[in-house]
Amino acid sequence: MLTAVSRDTLTQQAAETLKRFILIEDLSTGSKLPSERELSESLAVSRNIVREALSTLVAEGVVKKYAGKGTYVGEFDRQAARIALPLTVNQDGTTTQEVSEARAALEIGAVGLIVERITSAEITNLEEILKSYEEKHVAGKSTVKEDIDFHLALLKATKNKVIEDMAPLVYDAFRRNLAENVSGIRRNPDRIIIEHRRIVDALRNRDISAARLAMHDHFRLQDFPV
Repeated sequence: MLTAVSRDTLTQQAAETLKRFILIEDLSTGSKLPSERELSESLAVSRNIVREALSTLVAEGVVKKYAGKGTYVGEFDRQAARIALPLTVNQDGTTTQEVSEARAALEIGAVGLIVERITSAEITNLEEILKSYEEKHVAGKSTVKEDIDFHLALLKATKNKVIEDMAPLVYDAFRRNLAENVSGIRRNPDRIIIEHRRIVDALRNRDISAARLAMHDHFRLQDFPV
């Protein structure tokens, strides 16, 4: 249903996001980056894409990789790197706001189907995802993977193949938002746990109005009708 993002584009996005992360978080030379697995989960890309992105940054001197030890921030011209970074993360003329609105319209619009068709087992799965989210949040780890898994599980609960095929929109929204708010690589707001729990409770109670309101509040888009 949606055009897949090219491998080269994903690699570029991942490299630029990691560079923003290093600059905005002001990581000093020698600081260790999260593992490839953790970066893969945080950036919502495969480990191969992460490796390619890191190789790009190694070539630029932004990071250094040591076999068996990990990846560390290198010594590079930070001012020049800031100037070279693109101001926006869109690759196709669309804005992050537009992608977020489209994703919100999809998920909020699907609430009726989700409430009607979600199974007890799927609700249990959402609870398990939320539990994993909480545990990783307490441990100070990125919870982007759990956040994505939660919303993909909601789309799957519609039992509608067309809606399920729109999953790339969820990934794209997360990648773009992360590129603009790179703190998500290390942490996510406490509010997301509360909002996800509200959604699960509404689904468990088969309450369409409460589920729609919980989803609306979760997306936090101004002037977005319920």
